[in-house]
Amino acid sequence: MKTISKKGVLAALLTVVSISVIGQNTEDPKYGADPESRKECLSQTSMYQEYYKQNNFKDAYTPWQKVLTLCPKSSENIYIRGTRLIKFKIENTVDQNKKMALVDSLMHLYNLRIESFNKKGIVLGSKAQDLYTLAPERYEEAYKITEEAVNITQNKTEISVLFTYMTLTRVMYENKKVEADKVIELYSTISDFADAQILKNPSDDKVKQAKDGIDAIFAQMGVAKCENLVAIFTPKFNANPNDLAQNKKIRALMGSTKDCSKEDLFLKASVEIYKSEPSASLAYDIAHLYIDTKQPREAEKYYNEAINLESDVTKRATYFYELASLTFTELKNSSQAKALVNKALDENPNLGRAYKLLGDMYASERNCGADDFEKKTVFWAAVDKYAKAKQVDPELEEGMNSLISTYSQYFPTKEDIFFHDLKVGDTYSIGCWINERTVVRERK
Repeated sequence: MKTISKKGVLAALLTVVSISVIGQNTEDPKYGADPESRKECLSQTSMYQEYYKQNNFKDAYTPWQKVLTLCPKSSENIYIRGTRLIKFKIENTVDQNKKMALVDSLMHLYNLRIESFNKKGIVLGSKAQDLYTLAPERYEEAYKITEEAVNITQNKTEISVLFTYMTLTRVMYENKKVEADKVIELYSTISDFADAQILKNPSDDKVKQAKDGIDAIFAQMGVAKCENLVAIFTPKFNANPNDLAQNKKIRALMGSTKDCSKEDLFLKASVEIYKSEPSASLAYDIAHLYIDTKQPREAEKYYNEAINLESDVTKRATYFYELASLTFTELKNSSQAKALVNKALDENPNLGRAYKLLGDMYASERNCGADDFEKKTVFWAAVDKYAKAKQVDPELEEGMNSLISTYSQYFPTKEDIFFHDLKVGDTYSIGCWINERTVVRERK
């Protein structure tokens, strides 16, 4: 009794499938120029598809090639599956020259796919990735293909393509094919498009990991030097100071670079962003920037903006406290500063540093009182605040004990107290802007 081989069974099956399909498609011109070509196209299509389904890429290759020649517009799957078939041959080819020829064939296949089915941006993205993976020495060619792809797909570019683009940008920079300013410009664009993908797929960890990878590549390149950023973005900002996207880009890039946030451009971009999208956190940051540039009145303005926009009481307490410090040290308004400290304590009664600030303010006052005795009584009030500071915040204890010891030495003497018809332990009211009730104590 004769046995039938597996190949024989497959051949018989393919014959049946081919006959059934051929009858249906011999009139459709996408399967070939004439009836005979169409029959052959469909027969070879059935054959390569069956092999392909079995992962028998070796035997699928020849009929697939015939389909590509006979009827290149019959199905986009010819190209999708064809890339896998060619890559399989590359992986299993030892001869380097043959490998490179196959890589060229793969690149040509991508071109044919674009001719037949368009989707140019998407296809070019895949083409660039495969070229760089299979022939990394052709990085410059891969870079140009990726550049064209991203210019087409913009913020719809696949994250893997964006990651490849950043990788190729690094390689180009390392090989002195692009300058630092071009790298910064490209990173800015790639980063924006990657952010768009995260917004589109917020729960996709792979997208976030790729974005982190893009950021890491850029950081490792060391091109984001402050002078480069200022030189590149200053003329752009001056040309269009109201461009919100550009201002966010400036803030993001300069904010991630050491000391770059001290540049005037960073402050200007931040202020413009605030005009369009006001927030407590940004106002607070801008207040700090104005402090750094010795503009206390502008800092005061943005502290108040932050306070008005902030709903978190702990943060509001901090804003009030810092504004009080600014008001006392830079704006020289002691009474207003005290009022602000009290507002901070209304928000957060356990803010020990606010009590310390009051103590420092009192201890620095030299003109509160009509005579030397009254001027010394301010140290009673100062020590009271230092004692309160360590009570509400034990971490301040050591520092407050030191201050208490220092300023207790300036208390009135026992004789001074007696001369003013007072005794230790009496309640005493301090006037002027301090306006505190305290307890009489003598110098030890």
